[in-house]
Amino acid sequence: MEEPKVYIESLGCPKNTADSEFMAGLLKFGGCEIVKTPEKADVVLVNTCGFIEPAKEESIETILELLELKKEGLRKLVVCGCLYERYKNELKEEFPEVDAFLGVNELDKITDVVLDRSFEEEKPYRYRELIEEPHIGYLKIADGCSNGCTFCSIPLIKGGFRSRDMDELVDETWILAEKGAKELYIVAQDTTAYMFERGKNNQLVRLLEKLEDVNGIDWIRVMYTYPSFITDELIDFISSSKRVVHYLDIPLQHVSDKVLKDMGRLYSKRDIEKLLYKLKEKIDDIAIRSTFIIGFPTETDEDFEELVDFVGEFKLDWAGFFKYYHEDGTLSFKRFEDMDSRIKEMRLMEIEALASSVSEEINSRFIGKTVDVMVDGEAKELDGYYIGRSYRSAIEIDGAVFVEGKNLKKGEIVPVYVEKLMNPFDLMGKVVQKEKEADGP
Repeated sequence: MEEPKVYIESLGCPKNTADSEFMAGLLKFGGCEIVKTPEKADVVLVNTCGFIEPAKEESIETILELLELKKEGLRKLVVCGCLYERYKNELKEEFPEVDAFLGVNELDKITDVVLDRSFEEEKPYRYRELIEEPHIGYLKIADGCSNGCTFCSIPLIKGGFRSRDMDELVDETWILAEKGAKELYIVAQDTTAYMFERGKNNQLVRLLEKLEDVNGIDWIRVMYTYPSFITDELIDFISSSKRVVHYLDIPLQHVSDKVLKDMGRLYSKRDIEKLLYKLKEKIDDIAIRSTFIIGFPTETDEDFEELVDFVGEFKLDWAGFFKYYHEDGTLSFKRFEDMDSRIKEMRLMEIEALASSVSEEINSRFIGKTVDVMVDGEAKELDGYYIGRSYRSAIEIDGAVFVEGKNLKKGEIVPVYVEKLMNPFDLMGKVVQKEKEADGP
């Protein structure tokens, strides 16, 4: 019998994307065709997210939608990933129509449930596929987390931090490059903790040194760095690197010392300020992205205003804000009473408006300059335009650059003259002659 056509719905973060592409590789190796829409599939795989309430709701809604396809001839629906790992019994009871479930540590069994046979491969990651964007490679260097943040459910789902072997990661990067990846994202729950559980420090730098030698990768982007573990050696390496872009994702979560302590974060506001000053001093064109939690149970009006002042003063390139969700099983759920949701909403609206004005101020500085832009594809909403990013932006996370041009390819880096802002976050410009030297960052 012909092997089934498989559609993979990958929800949640880039770490999930890496897992989905790992499973796609095994299925393709087993003879399956990976298709782009669920309607064309014989088997649908949903890689769920179970981190916070909105992610859980999205996962449930997706499962319900795809179950409708079973009435139209879908052979199998497979549910895997974080939501199932966190709520195994509940999901099995709620969705008896689902044909198979896989936990986060069982993903290599995907061929067992789809093809009814297993593949005993010593290096299964070598079959990795790029199913999201053909020019983007997500390299998951570790799983789990051991930082002990009180608001976080990741340790409940994935356990403690576990690093992957460096040689394996280098090998996988070569494979991603051979498959067409031009930009490599270093992801984990905490990339700066790489090899900590083995008693080794600064191993993220050692890994980056090796990854720089992988031909075909133009940009390397480091995500999910924990503030306390960003060393001088890492900063110096990024400053002088040929391929690691001058960008750091640093989830700060808050700046109030009291709230940081209640969150279980291992640093103070002063530590944050010293780190940011150091980064800007050593890498003058560094782009910094961060995320913050609004409405933590012990966050007072004064704590919130302290965060507002910080956002207005330090003017980070990109800042994302998320309401605190009282997640069952976390330490903060056990220790604190949740805050009124209306207060969270009001605070969220206030600080997002401020961050939007900060982004507009920063992005306005690039009008009239030429920046190198990696093309991500045609802009669906604008005829004759492509969408891409400078080194300052991570794909689908930060602001974009809309580029007027012709015959541009995904993953191609082109010089773009910035003409105006489309909105506080996105730039607009046109391709200039490639031989012209870029005069902007």
